[in-house]
Amino acid sequence: MSEGIPLAILRTWLEGRSLARKLPVPVADRGGFRVDTNSDTEVSRWVFPDLSDGLANLANEITSPGYLLKACATPEQIRGCLPDGWTLGPVGYFMAASRDWPLHTLPEGYSIETQAEGRVISAKVRSSDGAVAASGYAAETDAAFVYDRIITSPEHRRRGLATALMNTLRQCRQTSTSPELLVATADGRRLYESLRWRTLSVYTTAYIAGD
Repeated sequence: MSEGIPLAILRTWLEGRSLARKLPVPVADRGGFRVDTNSDTEVSRWVFPDLSDGLANLANEITSPGYLLKACATPEQIRGCLPDGWTLGPVGYFMAASRDWPLHTLPEGYSIETQAEGRVISAKVRSSDGAVAASGYAAETDAAFVYDRIITSPEHRRRGLATALMNTLRQCRQTSTSPELLVATADGRRLYESLRWRTLSVYTTAYIAGD
């Protein structure tokens, strides 16, 4: 059963995620943090380090699509805080790196390129025909190094590309002592566990479905 994570750890990850995605800085709200994304599909999201009265109150106040509630809690736990009309999304996993995760080089036929924009680094792995086989981002704040959107194309999976890409991003860190954080899908979790990352908490999303 998930017991949540420290508020400070959640804040540092969310600040890095917002930086990597060019989103507004998260603001403290209701015992968690709010990010006003204002995209075509999402107005705002609230992220909580655990279950709280703030999450339950919001779930009762929100009646329209476009607002997400996220918490470091299991689906069963968050379901108990929700009134009718809410849907649960796929489960994620809040994870942190060990200090000594293994190195991995690109297999023959692939190359990697990086680009820095301020404190955000992007990386792309290309196959021999120039197609993007894997990509990802990392953002370095004063408190953490956050990985984001690590993706490998289906036809290029199980070749170590994501691991090599993350190693390349990691080498761009300015501070080697900051915690390394990410939120993984179920498939991603298996990869990161093979790199000796540890799961800190289950991460669950709730939303009201649109028409």
